[in-house]
Amino acid sequence: MRMTRLLAAVGLGVLIAGTQAQAGQATAKAESPGGSNYFVYRIDGCDREAYGVVNSFDQAPDLIRSQLATMARAGQKRLRIPIFHHRGPDSGTVMDSTGGRLDSSNTRNLQNLLAAVKAAGFDAIEIGFFPLDANDPSEWRAFDRSLYEENRAIIRQVRELTVRASLPSMIDLLNEGSPGEGEHVLLQYTRTLWNDYTREYGTADTVGFSLKVVIADRVPKLPAVYGDRPPDVLEVHLYGKRPNGDEYQQFMAADAAMDRLGYRQPWIIGEAYANDPQAAAGIRRAMADADRPVRYLTQWPLTRAERCPDADVAPPAAYDAYADAGF
Repeated sequence: MRMTRLLAAVGLGVLIAGTQAQAGQATAKAESPGGSNYFVYRIDGCDREAYGVVNSFDQAPDLIRSQLATMARAGQKRLRIPIFHHRGPDSGTVMDSTGGRLDSSNTRNLQNLLAAVKAAGFDAIEIGFFPLDANDPSEWRAFDRSLYEENRAIIRQVRELTVRASLPSMIDLLNEGSPGEGEHVLLQYTRTLWNDYTREYGTADTVGFSLKVVIADRVPKLPAVYGDRPPDVLEVHLYGKRPNGDEYQQFMAADAAMDRLGYRQPWIIGEAYANDPQAAAGIRRAMADADRPVRYLTQWPLTRAERCPDADVAPPAAYDAYADAGF
C-alpha cells in the first residue's frame, strides 16, 4: 500500500490448491500460517507517526514484545516488517538514511526488534523496503545515481542484520515497485537494482518488487525488469474495492496475465485488508479456480472501512478470518 506519510506492507502464508477426494471439489489450504504487516505499535486517533516498531522500539520495548506474543498466540507465524527511510530527519517511523546507513540507535533498535520477533516464536519474516520522499524512485523525473546507491546500501545493511538474527527471511526490494506502462524511470531503477542485487546475492531470498492493484496492468512489464532471471516467488497486494474489482477478480486477472507470460511461480500475498472474511473467501476461491500456489498471506493493519488513511489497527492481532479460511 502506498501511504500518505509511510509505505508499508507485508505478508505471509503459503496456500496451495488441493483436491478434496470425497466431495470432488478443489480447496485451498495453507502450507504454513500467515500473519501481518507490523510497523506501528500505537495509533492515537489516526496519528501513528511517532510509534514505529523499528526506530521507536526503545520507546516501548515491553509493549512491542507483548504485542508480538499476542499475535503469535492468535496463530500468526510470519511477519512483514516495513523499513521506511528517507534522506532527512527521523520521524519515529521513517528513518534517516543519509549516506546509505542507519545510525547506531536505529541499527540497535532493529536488532532488538528482530530478536523479539524470534523470541515470540515467529517462523519467518519478510523485510519490505519503503524509500520515501526524495528516495522514492516512483517520484523521480530522472534516474538519480546518488539516491539509488543510498537505497541500495540500506538494503545491504538491513539484509546483513537480518541474516545475523538467524531468522528465515524474504526481501521485497521496493514496496509496490513493479512498474507500469510509461513509468520509465521506475523501470530503470528496478531493472538496475535487480541486476545488482542478484549478482551479489542471487534470487533465493527475494520476491523482487511487489505488485500493487491493479496487478494485471503491471504484469506485462515484468520481463523488462527481470529479463531471463525472474524471482522464484512473486508478491501481490490485493485490496478489493471499486473500480478495481474484488479480491477474487483481481487474483484471477493477475493469474491470467502471468499465465500469458509463462510465469507460474507461487505467490506471496503481501497485503490484504485486516482480518477480512470477504478477502479471505475471495482469495481462497481464486486459488482453487486458478490453481495458483500461494506461499502465505500477511494482512495489512487497515480494515475495509478505512477509518484512517493507510492504517487503522494497532497491533493487527486478530487473524481469525484468515485462519478460518485456511490461511
